[in-house]
Amino acid sequence: MKVSILKSAILLMACSASWALTSCGDEAEGRIEIDDAAPAKVTDVQATAGPGELYLSWTNPSSSSYMYTKLVYLNSRGEERKVYVSKDHADASGRMTTTLSGFASTDPVTVSLYACSVRGNSTDPVQISYSPGAPAFAAVAESVTIEPAYGGAMISYSNTTTGTVYLSVEYQGQTTAEAAGEISLTVAGETSESQFIAFNYDENSFINGEATKVTVYGKDVEDNSSDPFTFTVTPKRVVALDKTVMSFPGYDDSSNDAQTGYSSQEAGGEGATPNGRVIAMLDDNLSTFWHTAWKTSSAYPHFFILDLGQDANVVNLDLRRRTGNSGTMKGLTIYACTEADATGGSDGWGWVDQGWHSFDPTINNTQRFLLETAPETTRYIKCYFATDDANGNYVMISNLEVYVPAE
Repeated sequence: MKVSILKSAILLMACSASWALTSCGDEAEGRIEIDDAAPAKVTDVQATAGPGELYLSWTNPSSSSYMYTKLVYLNSRGEERKVYVSKDHADASGRMTTTLSGFASTDPVTVSLYACSVRGNSTDPVQISYSPGAPAFAAVAESVTIEPAYGGAMISYSNTTTGTVYLSVEYQGQTTAEAAGEISLTVAGETSESQFIAFNYDENSFINGEATKVTVYGKDVEDNSSDPFTFTVTPKRVVALDKTVMSFPGYDDSSNDAQTGYSSQEAGGEGATPNGRVIAMLDDNLSTFWHTAWKTSSAYPHFFILDLGQDANVVNLDLRRRTGNSGTMKGLTIYACTEADATGGSDGWGWVDQGWHSFDPTINNTQRFLLETAPETTRYIKCYFATDDANGNYVMISNLEVYVPAE
């Protein structure tokens, strides 16, 4: 019986192989033929200049083997760059466009355009030489001004071009050697903005009322850099309010549920008090944290309301993420209310919008925000985390501080 089965299997395999060989010989029936011949060249190549950029356009060849255009050029440091543009990006007339960025001068740039088959076969390239416009990063860096602000400084800048520029801002305290740091700002095209910056160093320290040297560079996507622009600014000195008199309206130690003072908290899954609860933000212990509810259902938007326990001319709010955890918010809106005797649901309180602020969830450093109407007489502060501010399902904050002017 075993021999018969083995013979049958061998016969079946032989028949299958015979069928396969016969099929393969049927004049490539069922096979896909790839036309890999070198296509004709692109035609009518045009170039215009942008801020540190070249805008190129061309007409694709009609060759059936044409699949993409390869553009080859040298950047400002003499390094070869290659850009690939699929034929699928062409408009209805077969016209293709692309942008080459990151040029640090107006020296002419030679670009070679190869019309390629699926496997990269091509004829000799079509070449064009054209000068990009003056780089935007130099003009943006030159536009920068810096003014003192409570707990930091206001940096203002203008970008009249269409290109994106990056500002590198380095700072160094004049009397505190370790008080140094650097931040990077993204400046979109056709924008004029002012932005608050705090001179933070270490995870929880900041330059406060000390003359500070600030050096600004403009940069582009290729990391080309402008000449430095140097300023000296002295942040307006601030002091922290006493947190022992602060509270969250309606706080319930044992419940996850929403209260007047917060959307939710995790009172069961993060250990004993204060872990998981809103009051963890007030204990100056960076290993404890407020965590919105996860054992019971909760979702953005989230919020908390802080009762300062007194009227105060608030200028800054500091927040710090849960140590080592990036699953918290990426932005928030701050509100202030002066109504010390406010009652009922907080929606009816006299909130003054203090602006939306970005929050970097990837760093442990304390992050500082300047109230837009500072100094603002305040009794309650509300932090609102909208659905668009989500960087995960929860808000997790280890510490907060509230500041008023030192004088």
